[in-house]
Amino acid sequence: MINSKLVPAIVVMLLLGLSHGLTYRSGQRAERQVWQLKTTTSERDNTATINDLQQQLRRKESAASSALLAAETRYREGLLNVQAEKNRILSDAAAGRLRLSVPVKPANCPAASAAANVAEDGADPAPRAELSDSATEFLVGLASEADAVAVELNRCADRKFLGLERNDF
Repeated sequence: MINSKLVPAIVVMLLLGLSHGLTYRSGQRAERQVWQLKTTTSERDNTATINDLQQQLRRKESAASSALLAAETRYREGLLNVQAEKNRILSDAAAGRLRLSVPVKPANCPAASAAANVAEDGADPAPRAELSDSATEFLVGLASEADAVAVELNRCADRKFLGLERNDF
């Protein structure tokens, strides 16, 4: 049947094949473990980087939110101050505590008495005309609108500075 001289060679060949197969599987397993370790390490590092970036983003969002809240608070306070100033001026004018007037061109006709036109220090006072209530209300309202526009422009500048305005058109 099988030659007795071939049996040891076959056994050695089987042992060598088995040894080679086991060594190959062991190397494959070791390579897989190295690859899994690299992958796991890379995933851990990537996750840590993502977490760091998310924390930085949250801090920046928080700072931007605080800055926006402060800017909006300044805007609202500015508008309230403009309205309060308008109301104060109008109430002072209505109560007589404030008189708004404009210079007028002096009349060319001589006064009835020369002493009537001379001020205490000897200089002629500049003639002035007091504004009517409606003119006062109009001018104070106009100034108030201009102040409100300035407050709105400051708000736009704050929003532009904070990077909240985008020109996508």
